[in-house]
Amino acid sequence: MPLNDQLLHVTIITSTEDIASQTIRRKLLELIPLKLQKDIGKWNKKIIKNLFKYIPKNPENPENPDLPSIEFSLIDTEISMIRLDEFLSPDEMFGDVLVYASRHQSKSERPALLCHTPGNLNDDNSAGGESFKIAKGSGLLSYYCFHHLQNLVQKEENYKVPVNHEVTHHGPTKFNQPSVFIELGSTEKGWKDETGGKIIAQAILDACYDLAQKHYKAGKWHKNDVKVGIGFGGGHYMPSFSPCIKNKIGFAHTVPKYKSLDLTNDMVQQIIDRTLEKIDYWVIDWKGLKSAERLHVLSILEQFVSIPYKKSKELR
Repeated sequence: MPLNDQLLHVTIITSTEDIASQTIRRKLLELIPLKLQKDIGKWNKKIIKNLFKYIPKNPENPENPDLPSIEFSLIDTEISMIRLDEFLSPDEMFGDVLVYASRHQSKSERPALLCHTPGNLNDDNSAGGESFKIAKGSGLLSYYCFHHLQNLVQKEENYKVPVNHEVTHHGPTKFNQPSVFIELGSTEKGWKDETGGKIIAQAILDACYDLAQKHYKAGKWHKNDVKVGIGFGGGHYMPSFSPCIKNKIGFAHTVPKYKSLDLTNDMVQQIIDRTLEKIDYWVIDWKGLKSAERLHVLSILEQFVSIPYKKSKELR
């Protein structure tokens, strides 16, 4: 349940073991007046080292009529964020929305700004979380993070770093709040990049302001004009799905081609249960699946007849 029906409580998680996380944290502290709390309250003091808070003025205040009803909490931990649920129970995580400010690593080592929902779609939990378990996702949260990353990069002169949306992968998976990883990549040089850190920090704030202003009222979520999809097929960086996002489609979870044959009825039901919003449609990258993969996915989705499927090319 929300901590306060009048406020959207956003928890931003940063880790001292993550260079990129510390870059983003520093930029957040520059952008908004987050105040260090002397008492971290209900938070587990062994795991959470610092707590900062910022509550903008009430929107009913005539001096600031356009500010949303939102509270930002920024927490510092020394634990790897992908394994945070090994040290904190779901009852020890607070907030309505969780945003992990994180590094991104890839074999290509190319610079990038990225976002995705955490989760393990098969038995591989080598990067944290539980096998065959996914975190709670939100099409709204993913949509706005990606949207603002793209907008801010376009506005930044002489900054040509790509923005990517990733498929569902890695931990943590146990917490009950909708969550997103928003990442700065992909080498130590990239993790320390001040411009990239500033863009991610601002994207976090802009995304959460939009959620509070447009979609959250009296403790209830409203999709309004954003559609929520679940993607199936294609590569890790969602090349066929990302163009759909400009048409106001948010992907709460995506199952890539390389995990399509691992898909089960139980996982699809879990995707439904672990998506904040009502799902509008399954979105299939038709050419991003081989025939056997496509038949396997469709045979499972046919058992969930209340949700129609669309080809990704129909939504671009």
